[in-house]
Amino acid sequence: MSWPKVGILLASLAIEIAVISWSAFDPLLKLGAPITDVRGITFAFSNMDVWLLSVAKSCLLCLLLAPGRMKTLPPGTPDSKKGWQLRLKAVSWLPSIYELLLIAKAAGVAVLSPEALYPAWTEGEDAGHPFVGLLAMYAGICAGLCMSVIESWCALGLIIALPPSRTSSEARESQQAEGITTDGEFAGAGKERDKRNGEGDDAALRAPLLEAAEEGRGEGPGARKAGANGVGRSVSGKGNGKDKEEDAKKGVQSKTVWHLLQLSMPDWPIITVAFLFGIAAALMQAVIPYYTGLVIDYASIEPDRQQFKATILKLVYVAAACGVLSGGRGGLFTVAMSKLNVRIRKTLFAALVKMEVAFFDVSKTGEITSRLSADTSTVSDQVCLNLNVLLRAATQAAMVLGFMFAASWRLTVITFILVPCVMFISKVYGRYFASLAKNVQSELAAANSVADEVISSMTTVKAHAAQDSANAAYANKLERFFSLLIKEAIVYALYMCINTFLPAFVAAVVLLYGGTLVLAHAMSPGALVSFMLYQQSLSSAFQMMGDVFSALTAAVGAADKVLELIHRKPDIPPEGTLVPASFEGRIDLRDVHFSYPARPDSLVLKGLSMSVAPGEVVALVGSSGGGKSSIVKLLERYYVPQMGEVLMDGRDIGVYDPKWLKRKVALVSQEPVLYARSIRRNIIYGLEPEDGVEPPSQAEIESAARQANAHDFITSFPDGYDTDCGEKGVSLSGGQKQRIAIARALVRNPQVLLLDEATSALDADSEAVVQEALDSVMGGNGVPRTVILIAHRLSTVQNADRVVVVGNGRVQESGSHQELLDGGGVYASLVRRQITHKTPSVTSLAAGSAGASISAHPSRASLRG
Repeated sequence: MSWPKVGILLASLAIEIAVISWSAFDPLLKLGAPITDVRGITFAFSNMDVWLLSVAKSCLLCLLLAPGRMKTLPPGTPDSKKGWQLRLKAVSWLPSIYELLLIAKAAGVAVLSPEALYPAWTEGEDAGHPFVGLLAMYAGICAGLCMSVIESWCALGLIIALPPSRTSSEARESQQAEGITTDGEFAGAGKERDKRNGEGDDAALRAPLLEAAEEGRGEGPGARKAGANGVGRSVSGKGNGKDKEEDAKKGVQSKTVWHLLQLSMPDWPIITVAFLFGIAAALMQAVIPYYTGLVIDYASIEPDRQQFKATILKLVYVAAACGVLSGGRGGLFTVAMSKLNVRIRKTLFAALVKMEVAFFDVSKTGEITSRLSADTSTVSDQVCLNLNVLLRAATQAAMVLGFMFAASWRLTVITFILVPCVMFISKVYGRYFASLAKNVQSELAAANSVADEVISSMTTVKAHAAQDSANAAYANKLERFFSLLIKEAIVYALYMCINTFLPAFVAAVVLLYGGTLVLAHAMSPGALVSFMLYQQSLSSAFQMMGDVFSALTAAVGAADKVLELIHRKPDIPPEGTLVPASFEGRIDLRDVHFSYPARPDSLVLKGLSMSVAPGEVVALVGSSGGGKSSIVKLLERYYVPQMGEVLMDGRDIGVYDPKWLKRKVALVSQEPVLYARSIRRNIIYGLEPEDGVEPPSQAEIESAARQANAHDFITSFPDGYDTDCGEKGVSLSGGQKQRIAIARALVRNPQVLLLDEATSALDADSEAVVQEALDSVMGGNGVPRTVILIAHRLSTVQNADRVVVVGNGRVQESGSHQELLDGGGVYASLVRRQITHKTPSVTSLAAGSAGASISAHPSRASLRG
């Protein structure tokens, strides 16, 4: 329970009861009126009805918030959850109904009550009635309204903080019913899960955007622990999905506005000047009806030609000043909007590049790019644009209300009933529209994801003639998106109907009562005209607030998703800062257990242990899916193991400075990625001045290219090293891209080199050229280098110092090529299998040992691993 909110709630209730009791009883006691007299509780002459309302509301609120009532039913039962939802609705609606009744009381006092400010006995038709006075009347009403807003906020916070939850035994029974089991190797799952679920705001910020991702992570074993640095991770079961989503929505919505303000803080000088311009423009706007009323009086009621012309001239000056100030305000807010747009994009992109690889495994690229493109624009444009309009309307309304009170406080109170009506309707509408807008953004992101998937693999689509099914999949997503847009349009139309009718209705009431005052000579015709113009200006201001409300809620819905990504913490432990004076390149994996976040139920490595000495060349072979590539990914720290240690030079790789480590450990993957930049910049990728390092010299770049057997073809291009590679290296062949990737690894002069099937995707000619480069690299060229390679070519495996056979998540065999062949184990079986089942890339095998034949053409012999 949030005790600060309890304290605020009790304090506000006490203040409300105290002020309303004073306003109801003190004046009557001073007048000597009997409190039990029926005349003392009439609608227009006392606050006894307000006091009764306040007491009834306070008692109901306390009953709804009584903690003991939550324990009447077992936690987690349907009746318990239904009761909690009913109480949540009651706490939400009770203050609103109370506030509307107080507003009705205020309007009645304005029409029916006399002018006396404090206790008096009324005269005339109401002679003999004790009148507590306008000061006491409105003091009690205002206290009730202000305290009710505070009480509503506290009460909702307390109810939301105490949702019905399942007991741990019920949770376990639910998991068993859903078929979720816990791997025996991962004990203590419940405690880890409870700890993770208790993380609060961080977990809340992560959950709703990536519902599919989180649910995918939540289908595995109960908990998983990190390795050497002892950082724990856990994955909750399926049953927590909805609860996590609800908790996330509550946490994000309560923080979204604050986070947006934080992002806007660097522009506070511009926003401040724009706000001052807005105040001045609103003042000018409010003065226009005043001068208009004077013009009417000077033209008809009290004719005065000189004053008439002077007032017209003042009216023109005021209108011109209003236009200049409004333009300045709009321009400054547009500048702030542009700066916020760029800042949000930079912040989001910086957050994305810090995410762990597992995040991208379970998140669709289309959804992420939709956040980066569409949602960031929605946030900056809609928030700033509508904040501009909202501030202008609010300032205009405040200024106009001041002039209206000066003209006629009674008419102003009657008009002011528009404010709570609009707020009440906006509150109900906003709750529904916010969730609807969020669903619209989600469906649009899903549609963009389908389009991105198809467009990025168009050759595959055309190769399989799948255009029709692609169109159908995209159309299906757009249909769901369109249905939500239609629902959104209907809701908005209903809201606008009500919001447009209310100002006209209030204007009619004001004219009725104002005309009565004019006929009674209590108000001049010019003053009534000015007041009606004020009333129209006020209605326009509140209508603008209503218009921007839906846009702001949509922007906040998009902001929720953006902020979820910005504030999401990577699941892997924080990176270290260690930069040792020396680095030998010793590698150790000790009892490593690992499963991918996208497939948490399937362990890829099951207690794998292996060591690689400095300068040793180790070849990893084995059947597909055995865990070879996973070892490389763990060494690159794309992931962290659930159990075990991944060490380099006796230290966990997580303690090293990541930028330093990537210069010492280089990777050449099976499908290298080049970027739409020059060959030179692709080779020094990650070593540019923006990366905070001294870029390699041209001589170092050319030396790396020569080692990679790439210098000759690079210099054959007209632009040489300045040749543009095109998007994803489309201008180059597969072999050329692979050799540039090797040069990119070598230019770092790494101590450890990881080769993940670097030639498997190449044709025979390209493979031979690239293999020559790899042989040269592994030879070291005089530089001792630790090499771990995953290869299918037998000649490469033969040249390795040691062969490690990886299968079923464990090391099955380890030794030299000849030792393993002589042993007749798994490795020898792999060789024999390739002899029996020849592939196009395996032409023949010639004798090696242990009865196996080794190819007469070793450059083409292969060992599929």
